[in-house]
This record gives sequence, C-alpha cells and structure tokens, in this order.
Amino acid sequence: MSEARIELTLQLWSTGAETSFEDYITALTALLPRNRGALVRRVSPLDPNGAEPDAVLVMSFPDRVSIDGFLRDPARGDLEDLAGRAVSQSLITDGRSRSEPTELATLHTLHPERDHPEEVPDAES
Repeated sequence: MSEARIELTLQLWSTGAETSFEDYITALTALLPRNRGALVRRVSPLDPNGAEPDAVLVMSFPDRVSIDGFLRDPARGDLEDLAGRAVSQSLITDGRSRSEPTELATLHTLHPERDHPEEVPDAES
C-alpha cells in the first residue's frame, strides 16, 4: 500500500520569456526533495491563447509540515527575481483540509472604509 500524500497544484502563466519560465520551473521543482516533496506531473497548456495557465505543476508531500516548509523555504525567496521575469500570474491550490472560520465576515470587516469614508484619502488630494 502506498503512503498517503497531499497534493499541491501550482498554475503558472508565463510573461512570454520562455527561457526564464523554464529556468524558474526547474529551479522551483529542484527545491521539492529538500521538503520531502515530489513532482507528480506537469501539464502543458490546453489553450495556447493565454486563458489557461502555461504550466500546471502537481506536487505531492507527505504532510502539512512539508508543504509549509516548501512554501516558506528561503530558497523560494531567492527565486523572486527570476519569477518576476518569468511568471505573470500564479495560483496555488492544495488538498489540505481547512477549518471553517469561527465568525462569519461581514461587509464591515471586509470594507471598513464604507463605515468611515472620511478616513479614506481623497483620490484628488
């Protein structure tokens, strides 16, 4: 029986700098083993017109601690310049269970400026 793993999916949209894009993916996936992660698969775009991501990476980890380690790995921060040249948009989704909030958010907590418009700087100032 195989070990249960949690999948993390990363969708990436390229800036058009293909060499930098591939370099970024290579450098990013090289960080997986140090966080007990593995690249399960990479999917290329289905829509070449840009609506779909240019790459989808499906990674797996044995537990939440490993996912958090990967997401907070300082070496990922070292890739920021390369990511800035290579990636125009990214979206991370994962299979971790999420707890429900204990309180529901209200428009007041989401947009406090609506209750106190005098505190919001005037765009013409």
